[in-house]
Amino acid sequence: MDEKTHQRVGETVDALPLFSSHEHYCEIDADGSIDVNTLIANSYLDVEWTFLEPGSTQASRASFLSQLRAKSYLRWFTESIRKLYGMDERLTADNWDAYGRLIDERRREPGFLNRIYKDSCRYEAVVQDTYWNPGHVPRGMDYFYGTFRINSFLYSYSRDSEDHNGNNARRLYDFDTDDIDEYVHIMEETILRRFDQGCVALKSALAYDRPIAFAMADKRAASRALRKGSDPNQEEVLVFGDYIFHEICRIAQAHDIPFQVHTGLGLLWGSDPMRFEPVVRAYPGVRFVLFHGGYPWYHSIGGLLHNYPNVYADLVWLPLISPTAATAALHEWIEVANSIERIAWGSDCKTPEESYGASLAFRQVLATVLSQKVEQQYLDVEDALDIARRIASVNARALYLGRKEEG
Repeated sequence: MDEKTHQRVGETVDALPLFSSHEHYCEIDADGSIDVNTLIANSYLDVEWTFLEPGSTQASRASFLSQLRAKSYLRWFTESIRKLYGMDERLTADNWDAYGRLIDERRREPGFLNRIYKDSCRYEAVVQDTYWNPGHVPRGMDYFYGTFRINSFLYSYSRDSEDHNGNNARRLYDFDTDDIDEYVHIMEETILRRFDQGCVALKSALAYDRPIAFAMADKRAASRALRKGSDPNQEEVLVFGDYIFHEICRIAQAHDIPFQVHTGLGLLWGSDPMRFEPVVRAYPGVRFVLFHGGYPWYHSIGGLLHNYPNVYADLVWLPLISPTAATAALHEWIEVANSIERIAWGSDCKTPEESYGASLAFRQVLATVLSQKVEQQYLDVEDALDIARRIASVNARALYLGRKEEG
């Protein structure tokens, strides 16, 4: 491939508007200034994900950066804040405080964070997963659309039980019942009400709570956990969750609601996408959007994408986890998908700073894959550029906003 063609693909990808299928934007609740440590605590560099903390001394920060120097999360975080805050050098222990002062100053500017999303990330639309308040979207961001997280319905057999986010549907939506039919009816009304209010998808993050294998459960067995309230055993909890999840799939199929499903990184022993295959097969009318490339099982996503027309593959988070894995996954998915319209991307970040880094990582992966496909003469340039536009925004817009925009 000649240099001009390579440059054309890269420049086209860099200029594309993006549709992020998944964000967790939240206002940072901090006492005093917001600095580098604050951003890290609200990113994938947090101790929850890296098992390291930067601390407050130059030595501890230098150690933090040294230990993570090859980590993809750090590479894209530092690239993002360097560009956003106009620093000449990447983050070091020596300039850490200088970065912090600039971050705090710029974040106080009215509209600055929104400008990151609109002007730097170039997002034309965002699907927001406010897991602490399911279905709600930030004020003042009319290009944000809600997804409705359903985890709590599987863990609300009593008012005291909770999912991994600490949510309980009975408390969130103010209801009480020990009748399984009434429970499902209230759940369905709640879901449909959220869609009337503007939500565009359902979201399961159950891979953090339990295995993503959901057996067909008997109603009588499921109702036992509900009747026992706060004292069901683990088997009854699992059966109750299985039954409720299948009812949610029924609702999604009846009302043509896209269903985002976390696969991969979570409970690793239970999150291989192939464990979810029986559900995909049981509900052919549900558009299941399988998140995160199923990492580390992105081949499983490719197999499901190949065999099932109701499977959508989403690169969300994967370019941040590993650009190498994301590049390999996208190469494979382009080759096996029966429709290129079933591949999308989202950032999966809490702050606009990290989201910008995720967008940079995704653009690099997309440009790399499509340039290589042209170089290998697998695609011609025009097909590659059309695929770039579709994966960047067209596919997600059709999936999540198609009916809304048609109406």
